[in-house]
This record gives sequence, structure tokens and C-alpha cells, in this order.
Amino acid sequence: MRKHRGSAATAIGLFVAASSACSVGVPQDSEGPSETKQQALLEQFVDSLPNNFPIPNEHGLAASYSTTTAPIVSLSNNFFTPQGTNGRDCGTCHAAEDGWTIKPSTVTLMFLLSDGLDPLFVNNLDTDTPTCDMSTTASRWNCTTMLRQGLFTRRVSPPATRDYDVIAANDPFGVGTTSSLWFFRRPLPTANFKSFTVMWDGANTVGTSLRDGLIKQARGNVTGAQQGAPAPDDVIFDIVDYEMGIGHAQTQAIGSGSLTASGARGGPQNAIEQPLVNARFDLFDGWQGSSNPHRRQIYRGQEIFNNPNVASGRTCRGCHNAANNGQNVGGALFDVGVSRPEFGPGKAVYTFQERATGATVQSTDPGRGIRSGNFADLNKFKTPNLRGLSARAPFFHNGIAADLHAVVAHYEAALGFIFTAQEEADLVAFLAAL
Repeated sequence: MRKHRGSAATAIGLFVAASSACSVGVPQDSEGPSETKQQALLEQFVDSLPNNFPIPNEHGLAASYSTTTAPIVSLSNNFFTPQGTNGRDCGTCHAAEDGWTIKPSTVTLMFLLSDGLDPLFVNNLDTDTPTCDMSTTASRWNCTTMLRQGLFTRRVSPPATRDYDVIAANDPFGVGTTSSLWFFRRPLPTANFKSFTVMWDGANTVGTSLRDGLIKQARGNVTGAQQGAPAPDDVIFDIVDYEMGIGHAQTQAIGSGSLTASGARGGPQNAIEQPLVNARFDLFDGWQGSSNPHRRQIYRGQEIFNNPNVASGRTCRGCHNAANNGQNVGGALFDVGVSRPEFGPGKAVYTFQERATGATVQSTDPGRGIRSGNFADLNKFKTPNLRGLSARAPFFHNGIAADLHAVVAHYEAALGFIFTAQEEADLVAFLAAL
């Protein structure tokens, strides 16, 4: 794959310039060329980034750190090489500049720079419907309303062995049925892996082996999203070893400066080297008595995260219990209300009925329950890592929270947390510093 050679700093400048130059209006209706066009991601400009190379976001700067390809973060390996037939690679949906997922603004940029002919948009893989008309630029734009929100399609049938029935389906796109559910999800970041749960619904989890789960996921991505033949073991192992060596985290916070200053232990190297243990976040303990008010605020937010909320009796750590990471040490999946229809307007709504009791639950995405067949698992999802949040909005599996303030507001609405305005601001400052 041809790349535009240059320094990492030049690549960032070119990427930002391209973003600024693009109009965000609806593309004019025109016939597109038959071939795909190159994607506008960092991997197209440089082969690597130095470890800890800063990339800006709305809350400051973030960076990645690789233990596998140190002292650089390689952007030229099997992770970034198409293994299938459609031009996609793992990096197509997991970009370093987006915290190893992909943001709606990046998807839109990729569309505008390619007239919707980038490999991301090929073969109706993630269009609003599987038979959407992709023949012109305008039709491609109209077919990718969900993809341009950073949401990718999932089509899953209920397992043969289950204790519930799907008794109703109401899909605004007219695709999902009671026997074949159609919904959309954000890509999880391929960085800071600790917990053995793989994928939002645990579909690729293999026992308690994270590496085996990632191997299963990589094989499925090659034959699925990349539409290829099964890849050789050495290719798959190279992809997985690369993923497992990537740390990503915020390095600078506006007003606070370096997140490794004065005893703080933020940043991507600390993130990837953090052991998987059940303990409180203590990254910013050194800032408790700081003379800098922004640093004191981050510390206060850390303690709000760690300690019980008086109104609800809950703690953020109740689910996010992995120290200084935020995944769940035991790999548990939780229902935090994100799939309730009232929180996901415009999405398909499915009604599930438990066979033994007749109890019903509605969902825009049934999570673990669509894999396990257990009514009790419906709407449960993986507890994701929290490092590098500032680079990868929107949040939750279905992208319903546009920013970190919306994340906090959701927990107040769905789980009964009650924070003062100051506590909300403190908690957001902490999350933004991760």
C-alpha cells in the first residue's frame, strides 16, 4: 500500500488541513469512479509514530505507546495491511488518531475525500440497509447515516438454545425481524487490553485467555469485515501481539499540563504497563494538595469515581474495577440502561419475553443475551477501558453520549447517581484526563 512519506508532525498537519478544507455539506449527486480511493488516515502518511507522540483533542493531548514495536508505534504492519479482498484492514476502523477506534468526524472526512469510495464504504457491509443503493456519491451519502455516526452494523439471529423468545421487532430501517436482529455499534478501541472479555457482547471471548479471544476476533475480522480467506497463523499472531502491546492515554490536560507531573501517573506507558488488579484509581493521588486548581479538580473527580455516590449507593468502580484502567477484572458484563429504547431514539426496538415467567424487556441491542441465550444477560455489555476517552467520542456501545458530560448525565438518568454541578464538572475533568 503506497504511503505519503514524511514526519509524524507533517502527517498531523496534513490530516488537520484536510479536515479543515472539507465541506460538510451533502455531496452533489455524481457518478463515482469504479475503483476505491485511498483513506485519509495517518497510516497513509507515515509508517510510524514515535512513542508518546502527542495528538490533540478537545481536552488536551493524547498519545500511544507500543511495547511490541518500541521505540515507535508502527503504522506499517499486518494490522494496517488488507488481508482480504475489499481494501479494508484493521486500522481502517481502529485509528491511532482516534484513540484506536474511529470517530464520526473521521468517517465523514474519509467519505468527503473519497466521494464515499474509500474501503470503509465498500460492499454494503456497514450501510443503513444491506441493499442500499451505493451507485452515486449522493446515494452513498444517504446510505451511510449510521456509519457517519461511527456506528457499524451487526446482524445476529437468536441462538437455538435460549430461555426467551423475540416477540416483536420495530426497525425504522425495515431490516431487523424477530428471527434476524439488525443494530449498530461503535468499534471498541484496540488499546489498553487487560480483561479477557472480547467484544461488546463477549462474542469472541475464549475462556479467560485474552490472547486467544483476540486471535478469534482477528480471524473473524479477516473473513468478515475484510472479506478474505482465512489468514495464516503468523499474520493473525502478528496482529494480536501488536494490539496487546498498544497503550493509549491522555498526556496533557488543558489547565493541568503534563499528566505525569508532580507525582501523577497518567500517559500511555503507564496505561499499558498497569497490571490487571482490582483496586481504586490512584493516578492523581499526588495532586490532592496541588496549588494548581485544575489538578486539584482532577483529583476530586478521581475520588468521586472511587467512592460511593450517597444518593444511589453505587460507585463507578462497581463495574470499572480494574485499577487505573477501568475494565472489569472478572470480565463481567453489565446493563447500565444504554439499550433502553428511551435512550436510543431512531434505533430498532426488539421485545424479548422470558419463557418461564412471561416477563418482557425491550432493547435496541440485546448485548450478551443474543449470544448466551439467557434472558438475564439481555442488555449486558463489556465494561470498556477508560484510558484515552478524550480521543474517542461518542461513548457507549451505541454512541448515545456525544461527550463526557453526556456520559455522566446518562448515569444520573439511568442508574440514580446524583451529583452537584461541581461534582459533575470534577468527574468529567478526571475522565478527560485518563
